[in-house]
Amino acid sequence: MSHISDLDLERYYLGMVQEEDELSPLEEHLLACAECVERAVSIQDYVDAIRAGSIKGGYDLEVRAERETSRKSA
Repeated sequence: MSHISDLDLERYYLGMVQEEDELSPLEEHLLACAECVERAVSIQDYVDAIRAGSIKGGYDLEVRAERETSRKSA
C-alpha cells in the first residue's frame, strides 16, 4: 500500500488540496489507513506549534513592521 507523503498531509491540513481528483483519494486513504492518520495528527500538531511560535515570537511580518515603526517613533 502506498502511503500519503508528509508534504501532501501538510497540504491537506492547510486546506491546499481542493481539487476533487486529488482530495477524494487522500480522504479515502485516510479512512482506511491508521498509519497515515497517525502521521496526519503529528503533522497537525507540528503546523499548529509553528503557527503559535510565529505569533508568540512576533514573527508575523505585519506585527514585526508595526513594532519596528513604533520603536523608531518613540
